[in-house]
Amino acid sequence: MTRNIFNRSNYLNWICLLFLILTVSTVVYYRVQMQIIIGPFWDTYSFLANALEYAGMGTGYIELDRSPFLPFLTSLIFRMGFVSEMAIYILEGLIFIFGIIGLYLLLKLRFNPLESLAGSTIYISFPVILAWLGIGYLDIAAVAFSIWAVYLTVLAVKKNPKYFYLAFPLAMMAFLTRFTAGFLLFPIILYILMCGNYLRNLKEMILGLVLSILIIIPYLGFMYQRAGDPFITLTSLLSIQSESLSGHSAFSADPLYYLKTLDLFISIPGSLHHWIFYLFVMILILGVIIYFYNLVKDHQLDWKSSLNRLKILLMVFFVIAFLFTFSKISSMASIGLVVLSCYLAYDLWRGRVNLDLDLLMFSWFLTQFIVHAQYGLKVDRYFITMAPALVYFLILGIHKISGQIRFKYRRFNLTSYILPLILIMVALSSTATYLTDIDHILMDEDQHMALISEEDFTPFNVNASDLVRNKYTVESLNQATQWLMQYDPDYSNRKIRSNLWPGAVWNLLMFMDMQPTVNTTRLTAHELAKNDIDYYISSESLNIDSYPPLEQFGMVTIYQKDPSKLENKTRMLYIGQNWQNYIDEVLGLKTYVIYENKGHAIRGKSTEIDSHSLEELQQYPYILLYNFKWRDQETAEELLMEYVESGGTLVIDASGNLEGTFYNLDNSEFLHTIITRKSLPGNPKVEPESVKLSPFLADGQPWYGANYESTNQNKIEPLVTVNNQTLIGVQKVGKGKIIWIGYNFVWHAFHTDNNDEMGLIQETIGI
Repeated sequence: MTRNIFNRSNYLNWICLLFLILTVSTVVYYRVQMQIIIGPFWDTYSFLANALEYAGMGTGYIELDRSPFLPFLTSLIFRMGFVSEMAIYILEGLIFIFGIIGLYLLLKLRFNPLESLAGSTIYISFPVILAWLGIGYLDIAAVAFSIWAVYLTVLAVKKNPKYFYLAFPLAMMAFLTRFTAGFLLFPIILYILMCGNYLRNLKEMILGLVLSILIIIPYLGFMYQRAGDPFITLTSLLSIQSESLSGHSAFSADPLYYLKTLDLFISIPGSLHHWIFYLFVMILILGVIIYFYNLVKDHQLDWKSSLNRLKILLMVFFVIAFLFTFSKISSMASIGLVVLSCYLAYDLWRGRVNLDLDLLMFSWFLTQFIVHAQYGLKVDRYFITMAPALVYFLILGIHKISGQIRFKYRRFNLTSYILPLILIMVALSSTATYLTDIDHILMDEDQHMALISEEDFTPFNVNASDLVRNKYTVESLNQATQWLMQYDPDYSNRKIRSNLWPGAVWNLLMFMDMQPTVNTTRLTAHELAKNDIDYYISSESLNIDSYPPLEQFGMVTIYQKDPSKLENKTRMLYIGQNWQNYIDEVLGLKTYVIYENKGHAIRGKSTEIDSHSLEELQQYPYILLYNFKWRDQETAEELLMEYVESGGTLVIDASGNLEGTFYNLDNSEFLHTIITRKSLPGNPKVEPESVKLSPFLADGQPWYGANYESTNQNKIEPLVTVNNQTLIGVQKVGKGKIIWIGYNFVWHAFHTDNNDEMGLIQETIGI
């Protein structure tokens, strides 16, 4: 019989692939059109500002902690002369199409063309996908590159190792698109180890790795040029403090958040919401039952083998260890337990067809689930990283059900075609309904104000009110910035702030500092005054004597400084991270605490002691240190001692430097003082007894912070002690002094909202 690649199966494959491309292209077209109406979201503006910097057209504002690849690709479009927010919408849409094709091909490794088409269309239909598609965010693009990295890894192992030349660079692209996509490395390593060809394919793997390193080198060079440290983003991720997240509106300590809210991510809102969700859950459950039944029935283990018994015991131990330690130990440790468990499962059932691919996808899902479950912020779009693996198991469920419920016509099992067709129809109907509903909402002016006034608005989980509010905010901001440019032609030389600063940076094409998120008008007035801001562009209605309204445009108002109403206060310099979010409130707004932040800069003067000269420090009578960094520790200490000896007051709490790898002072000496991490009981003995403190507890657990012990003759004089340990102490040095604050007491005062503790800190500092 003559070979013919265009046999019936190949015809169906090409028909399904063509149908999928037409479908996803249509969805992307309509979604991008809608996004043009809605306008950029917050992070989109940030990525656009970064793209301007990469294109050499920037304002100086750049958020260095953002993943670079999508903004870099956008910058290439800017260099071609198309400088518009549409560039990032279209680019993300094209990457999504690329990813969907990859998902279809990945599913085709395991399933028939219709099942693969069903999985791809279901992925498109997920509300979490449609909500964030075309917005210009990183999640969908990172997943697209991840899909191709996984697919090509499988091809490299199964067919031709030269696919590693593409697989590893695409994995690197995924990482540079969204840093957490780098955890894909663990499923990829697991798959390579399971299939056992790594020694034979070592040359191709090394070359693929070299190609991936070549991709990241320009980024590392850029970071070295801008921040003096090529690995700054990684070190910053490792040094995130929990206190910087706990007050965030998207903070959740529930590690099962993404399972408990699963229906919101995979089933469209409306009358069919629960029915579609229950259908998906039923398919998953039935598929799991049939899968394990067949696994046990078709592949009998040799229980007499002592080696097999040992493997089973180890696998059970790792699984139980994972269940009992999940969210209680590091995500890396949890992922390690998953990888070990999967490898042992493969080794026990070695030879079972497609088990390696099933375990690859299972480990992909769990790896991303673990990472995001243990991260403090819970945002619906983070689920996108888990969606491809979930779709895989949904289609695996359909595949297994089809194998049990057989309706044969000639040699064909019709069930394996009918059930996927049903899912395809559900997916297409869901997608059309979602897009139609959003289109009606955007076009129906009568609904707009009602939706805008909804109290459940959040910038982290997209719903109808978010889209409408964003549309009006973008329009109002555009009008306000256009008016300001005409009102003050010299605006670029003014100090301008906005609570919508990434959008204002993009519109005005000028550098702008971030505006801290505060919850009172008094705090806003304080922040503006201490930075001597000329114009403030705000989506919030304010009543500030020193900043009366100048002009209003819809949801946005421009406020202008009235110099005669500004207060004169003592100026302090803060060097470090986290205190800038609350130190003004702890000090009762009695001083101006200056934080030399430069738009999400995470190194440099805002955090590094020795990025300052002595003359710069001496401009301030007070220097505050918390969670600080240095280029050279010895140089930083000498600089601080010279500052204090010349008459300055140094206020330091080393509690922010007790964790992490790079600036850890636990069991270390700093400024001739031994610093150690210690805990306090809930209600320690306080001296003097007149000082009233709130319990030292963190979610019912012991409170930790820095304890100090001087190593020279110049001892720390304790002013307040807890269990005979220094809570606040003073050390006189030359003409100045060092105020040592222990046990993370500034954060404690703010966290417990204890006015007596705040007053104690103010009195100690002398303000």
